[in-house]
Amino acid sequence: MHIPRSISRRFHNQNIAGRIIIVISALMIVTVLGFIASLFVAYRSNLAREQRLSIEKDMTMTMEKLDMFFDMVESDSVSVLVSEDCQKLLASSSPIFENDILLRHQQYKILRDLINGYIGQKGIYHTIAFYDLYGNCYVSESLEKDDSNFRAQQKRASDFLSSSQVSLVTGLHLSPWRKQGSGYYESCISYFHKINGRDNGRLIGMIELEIPVSSLVNLYRTVMSDTVRIEFSSGQMIIVSPDGSRLYQSLAQEDWYDADALSSLSPGTLYMQENRSAWRFCKVYPDQNWLMISTVQKAGYWASLRNYVIALLFLSVCLLLGAIILIRYLVNSITSPIRSMTQTVVRIGQGDSESRISTGEGGEIGILETEINRMLDRIQTLMDENVQKEQLKREAEMSMLQLQMTPHFFYNILESIVGLIYMDEKKTAVQAIQHLSGFYRGVLNHGKEIISIGQELETARNYLEIMMICHPGLFTYQITCSESARSCAVCKLSLQPILENAVHHGFQDMESGGLIDVTVTEQEEQIFIDVKDNGKGMDDESRKRVLKEENSGFRMESFGLRNTDDRFKLYFGPDYGVRILRADQGTWIRINLPRECQQIMNSPADPVPAQVEKSDTARE
Repeated sequence: MHIPRSISRRFHNQNIAGRIIIVISALMIVTVLGFIASLFVAYRSNLAREQRLSIEKDMTMTMEKLDMFFDMVESDSVSVLVSEDCQKLLASSSPIFENDILLRHQQYKILRDLINGYIGQKGIYHTIAFYDLYGNCYVSESLEKDDSNFRAQQKRASDFLSSSQVSLVTGLHLSPWRKQGSGYYESCISYFHKINGRDNGRLIGMIELEIPVSSLVNLYRTVMSDTVRIEFSSGQMIIVSPDGSRLYQSLAQEDWYDADALSSLSPGTLYMQENRSAWRFCKVYPDQNWLMISTVQKAGYWASLRNYVIALLFLSVCLLLGAIILIRYLVNSITSPIRSMTQTVVRIGQGDSESRISTGEGGEIGILETEINRMLDRIQTLMDENVQKEQLKREAEMSMLQLQMTPHFFYNILESIVGLIYMDEKKTAVQAIQHLSGFYRGVLNHGKEIISIGQELETARNYLEIMMICHPGLFTYQITCSESARSCAVCKLSLQPILENAVHHGFQDMESGGLIDVTVTEQEEQIFIDVKDNGKGMDDESRKRVLKEENSGFRMESFGLRNTDDRFKLYFGPDYGVRILRADQGTWIRINLPRECQQIMNSPADPVPAQVEKSDTARE
């Protein structure tokens, strides 16, 4: 089996105790999961089988109750139709029944006695009605009639009387009758039975027993629950359901319904269909040719299964945790000395060079401890020697950078002063020499490499004044610095190469109107020195490659941005230095420094104002 390299690497990076615990824990987890999975599959299969057997038993019992119910309904109808009152009621019927008040009164009196004497006390019927051959219907006077429902029911009665059937169970319909004061007409299934005269045996009418859906549902309500629902359909329409909103709905609209499979289902055969939410068990009720549908929601099934799995998982986790605790105790007793040695080595690697291993163990571990400590002593000696060498190397690099920068600028300014003298601009040349003197006082600064920002800004001001003399009318400048930032530390001669680049390159194609803005801002633990000009700027490609080591072809005039960035990184660390930011116009260069605001010792008074220093031209 191939193990991914990343997993293998992480495993081998663990300590010995961790490896042993991981391997044994993994074996135990795999064993426990396999055990749980096998029990889960067995329990699930057994639960599904029990569910099927229970539903099939409930469906059989429900059908038996329906058989008994319809036998009782038939018995009730027979006991009525053979009675003398029934014969008298229908035999004396007349086509003018509705218009003959006296006849109606007599007939209703017979009907009341008939109903009360035989089946009037049974609450399973919604309405008991009689129809004669003239289309008249006889019901209790206390009932109200809905004309549209009555015409539909009268049509069913007429069709039945003209048929050859003796009895019939009709489909679902809205009853045309309701009790006075009731707000709705109930959904019912009617039982029709023809009535023949006792004297001549001729057909004299029929009896209708209206059975509300609730009476049928009450027969099997005890076998239903929150997750089990039993319904009946005739054709594709639901005619009996504990949920009244589902009555009259078509099964064809439901995704589980398979018309071909269910139409060919024979009596006694159980059809099962399953989807993600429920099981559906279907069986034909042969007496009425209804389809019995038992819907079992899987929520209850999954609840039982979930409780079983949770119990198994809880037991397994307890056993696993107990085993891991015992294994960890055993492994720690073996690996504790090695772990102590490892922690000491880690501390040494993090910079604590004075730490030494002390386990108090003998044997092989004791020998290993002695030899490692001896090796650490030798390493410490070599590190001290290396630090001294690095310090000498650092000083040599700084000296080399200084030698590279200072003469380069000095030669350029001397050439400019020579030009002024040659053009008989002696006063301006004297001013240039004075500013140059002030500039070099800041550069020399008693040999200090780190000065205050205020001193560096004064050096920058002297340089800009020299450049304005050398390039009259080309540009103006302004310097902004807060009082608290003036005492923060910066490498000397940091701004000169940036300012020189702005003058010689940014304003190269301009005759006047140049502006250099030097701004010092504070933000949390950092200082930002932003130098902006409105010159020609540089494109994105040049901006991205100017400070890269691998491409030193792009260099600012004077000693260059790269050398300046090197100095910041040598003194303050790799997180600080020079960045070139995107500007809408000209060039925007930012120096990022740590906020080391200790006052620089022995620094001269800072002549730069606390807020803004502007060139004479700018003030004018």
